[in-house]
Order: sequence, then structure tokens, then C-alpha cells
Amino acid sequence: MGGDLLQSRVVLKQTKLILLIILYGLGLVFCRYRVEGLSKEKLAAQERINYLRESRIELQKRFQETVKISQIAEMLDSTGVGITAGPPYEI
Repeated sequence: MGGDLLQSRVVLKQTKLILLIILYGLGLVFCRYRVEGLSKEKLAAQERINYLRESRIELQKRFQETVKISQIAEMLDSTGVGITAGPPYEI
């Protein structure tokens, strides 16, 4: 196979079509690569969101426990009973 095939009139008439097909093929490869990258970024962001959501729930639970303890302390202070810092002991 020499260069005779590329010099034939049929191939020369179709060069624009061949170049267009090659251009579309390159565009398809580029777009697929880009979409794959975006998909990975989306997955990483979703994992980060889930981690932050779990962290927020944990912090909210700790805060609610602290608020309960402080509310109990305020109620006991109004009655004259205080909260000890250590464990209870016998008198």
C-alpha cells in the first residue's frame, strides 16, 4: 500500500468529512474525561458533606447534654442545693 490511496479523488473529496469525524472523536474523548473528573469531585464533595453532617449531629448532641446539665444546675441553685464537682460521699 503506497500513497496511491490517499491521492485518489474519492479520498480527497472526503478529507473534510474525515477531519470532522476526527475532531468529533477528540471532542468526545475530552468531554468524557472532563465528566469523569467532575464525577470524582462530586463524590468527594458528597463524602465531605456526609462527614460534616455527622460531625454537626455529634456536636449538637454534646451541646444539648451541656444545656441539660446547666439547666439542672440552675434549678438546683434556685432551691439552694448545689452540684458538687466530685463524687458523692458519706457524712
